[in-house]
Amino acid sequence: MNPGPARRPTQADIARLAGVSQATVSLVLNERDSGVRISPSTRDRVLAVMREWGYVANASARSLAGGRNKILGVYTFEAVFPTTSGNFYFPFLLGMEQEAAELGYDLLLFTSTEGERQIFRDGSTRLSLADGALLLGRNPDTEEVEQLRDSGYPFVYVGHQEVTGAPVSYVAADYAGATQQLTERLYELGHERVAYARLGDGDAQPSRDRERGFRQGRRQMAPVWTLESVDEVEGLVAEIRHGGITALVAEQVLLAEEIERAGVSIPGELSVVVLGDSIGARREDTQWTGLVVPREEMGRRATRLLVSQLETPEAEAKSESVECPLTDGTTVGPPS
Repeated sequence: MNPGPARRPTQADIARLAGVSQATVSLVLNERDSGVRISPSTRDRVLAVMREWGYVANASARSLAGGRNKILGVYTFEAVFPTTSGNFYFPFLLGMEQEAAELGYDLLLFTSTEGERQIFRDGSTRLSLADGALLLGRNPDTEEVEQLRDSGYPFVYVGHQEVTGAPVSYVAADYAGATQQLTERLYELGHERVAYARLGDGDAQPSRDRERGFRQGRRQMAPVWTLESVDEVEGLVAEIRHGGITALVAEQVLLAEEIERAGVSIPGELSVVVLGDSIGARREDTQWTGLVVPREEMGRRATRLLVSQLETPEAEAKSESVECPLTDGTTVGPPS
């Protein structure tokens, strides 16, 4: 009766030991997904043999057979470790883990090897080990995202993701709505000269969404500045003073910090709202007026959306927007 100490038991071994067919063993493993019911006594007998002989289902084989492993993949286009409490990705992963646990799924983190991160290598992807995947990253390879979509593999992008051709499912922060509210608040306080500034790539989708909200909230033409590095902050400060700007919408906390370090009194000389990007921030003592990126809730919602799509395979791509909470802070006031 013993399947042999030199190898792990197979489904065929379990079927023989339990006195049932191999198809029955498979049904016990996939009962929740197959919709086929078997008798409680048969199910209990098969499970007892599995426990006795330490049988563990092969997730890869189960996936190839068309079953579900109850595993969700997580793939990022940038490295995520170390995941400290201050790490950009930490709240996303926390939300994903909590929601996956509540829905009865495990998470599997995929990392790329051989240098550059790639979803596909030699035309194949290891993401197929999971039932579906959650994708995130500040600088995604849109061609790979489109290839994954065309392959029919289920996934949800965490963040606003626009691609050519058919849309993909994503969950994004409502940067535009929150930025519009903050911009309008500056005008309501009496500011007439309001500007927008950012560090780095203005073509990134989150940056475009924020700028769109600013343009929707402004009351007249206003300058939009893009700085390549913090070395250009002194020139920005000169432009602000020369143009009589009394309020600034800044994408990054780091940019706001550098403006203050350049000798600008905030909010005495310049009111500043910050649009939630805290990467590179050096101080925690300033209570910036602005928005909070709902990263944990985005992770939760994306996980929920992916599981919903797995349960309804023919569903169309769907996008969801998560509201960004606003913070009052201490960096905004009436114009001096």
